[in-house]
Amino acid sequence: MIKINHSFQKKINVVLVVVLLLLLFSALKPIYAQNAERQQVIDNLALDYMRIAGNQSVLFYGIEQMAHPRVLNHPYLNSERYAPARLSFNGVIYPEVMLRLDLSRDELVIQSPDLRNIVLCPENVDFAELHGRRIIYFRHDYLPGSPPTGYYFLLHSGETKVLKRQTATLVIDQARRGQYFRFTSRIFLYKDGAYHTIRNRRGLLRVLSPHRRELRQFISANRLRFRNNAEEFITQVVREYEKLSAL
Repeated sequence: MIKINHSFQKKINVVLVVVLLLLLFSALKPIYAQNAERQQVIDNLALDYMRIAGNQSVLFYGIEQMAHPRVLNHPYLNSERYAPARLSFNGVIYPEVMLRLDLSRDELVIQSPDLRNIVLCPENVDFAELHGRRIIYFRHDYLPGSPPTGYYFLLHSGETKVLKRQTATLVIDQARRGQYFRFTSRIFLYKDGAYHTIRNRRGLLRVLSPHRRELRQFISANRLRFRNNAEEFITQVVREYEKLSAL
């Protein structure tokens, strides 16, 4: 398994730029293709590319993502820049790859060694750990309340599961004469063979009704507030619910 760190990535970029320039020069000037020495240089650099990609080359066979139009913000998770991530793809763990999650197109994108934006095949994504999030590709099933297929943040995984779906929608701002991405999110809780959309504290306690009284005491004792941080509120209450259920 090949692990590519940031300093090595810079070296990769330099090598690949040289490869592209030499290939372009060769295409424009066929006469130089007859020069064995120059051709050998091109061949050696191409071999370096294959060596650098190594066992990760299977990741770079997807379609190339088209650029978004320039608007007031971007549709990516946290940053439009690529960030180091841990990826499980088709059962193989890649401890450090450069990823970004497009919340508008619902695409997980990897940066290839030759600096292309490659969309990973979602059917082969087991999980990714990016910006402190565990991201999974959830497939809609026919259980009651099942959310749509797409990328989700896995907030909690146990007998009870908590998933968060975040999306970005392009809207037109007439007042500012521009366009921007608006972000929305929904949190889903899986329990006893059904999915529930959790919008507030009351809805959560309704789903966890067998221990509602104890959970109210837990919330009060820990001064938890749904409005302050819905993710943290839900995950802490669900963990407490599982503890109570195990007694």
